[in-house]
Amino acid sequence: MASTYTTNKVLEKPGNGDYVDTWNVPVNGDMDIIDQAFGGVTGLNATSGSATLTSSQYRSLILSVTGAISASVTYTIPSGVGGQWIVRNTTTDASGGPWTITFESGGGGTSVVVERNANIVVFSDGTNVRTAGLPTPGATTQVIYNSSGTLAGSSNLTFDGTNLSVGGSVTGGTTVSDSIGNVRNIPLNSQTSSYVLVATDNGKLISITTGGVTVPSSIFSAGNTVTIYNNSASSQIITQGAGVTLRQVATTNTGNRTLAPYGLCAVVCVAANTFVISGGGLT
Repeated sequence: MASTYTTNKVLEKPGNGDYVDTWNVPVNGDMDIIDQAFGGVTGLNATSGSATLTSSQYRSLILSVTGAISASVTYTIPSGVGGQWIVRNTTTDASGGPWTITFESGGGGTSVVVERNANIVVFSDGTNVRTAGLPTPGATTQVIYNSSGTLAGSSNLTFDGTNLSVGGSVTGGTTVSDSIGNVRNIPLNSQTSSYVLVATDNGKLISITTGGVTVPSSIFSAGNTVTIYNNSASSQIITQGAGVTLRQVATTNTGNRTLAPYGLCAVVCVAANTFVISGGGLT
C-alpha cells in the first residue's frame, strides 16, 4: 500500500505492509521532521522576493527573514496548513521603503506584518495567519503594529513611521522635547556680532551684544516667531531686510527698529515676508 502524509508537517504514514524490514526509514524521517518542528530554523532571504513556503521550509519552528529589499515581500503558508512559528525579521531597505514583510495563508484570510527587529509568534489555522498574545488591531489598551503599516492605539493616536499624531494631551515624566529642545524652555542662540536670522531660529531666543539683527526675506512663514534680547548696554538695530515689511505693533510704522539696552522684543511672521515686532525698549 502507498504511504499517506499528515496535513501540517507532512509526516509519512506508511500503508499496511509497507517497509517490511525497513520500518526505520519512515520512522527516522518523521523523527527528523518532528525535531525540526520543535527547534529547527529556516532562513528566508527576502531579497529573492515573495514566495509560497515549501513543506521543508515551514516545518521549522523558527523562520528567520534576512536580506536587503527594494519592495515589500509576502510569504504564503499553503492553504489548509496550520501551525505556529517564531518569526524574526532583520531585513533592511536596499532602496526606497520602508518595506514590509507579511505572512499570509493561501486560504485568503487575515495576514500579519512582522515588524523589523522583533521576535513574534504567528499561527495559522489553515485560512488565517494571526499573532499570538497581541490585542485585536484598534484596541485602545496597547499600541500595536497593524497590517496597514502604521502604529494605532486609537483613532487619536497614529504613527506612520515618521510622524506621531496625538489627538489628546501629551504627558512626559521629565521633559517633552522637539528638534530644538525642551518645549517648556526657549532655546537660546547667543550672538556677539551682526546676525541675520535663519529658519531654525523659529521659536528661539536670540541674545545679541553687538551688530544688531536682520530679518531676511523668504525664510519664515506665517506663525513663526523669534524673540530678541539686547544683552548689552548699547542700543541695537533690528533691520528690515530687503523685500521684508517689518511693522511696529499697533502703528503704521514700518522699517528698522531700535532695541534699547537690555530690551526684549518678539518678531512674529504674519504673512509671507510680513512681520509684526513688539516689546519693551523698542522704538
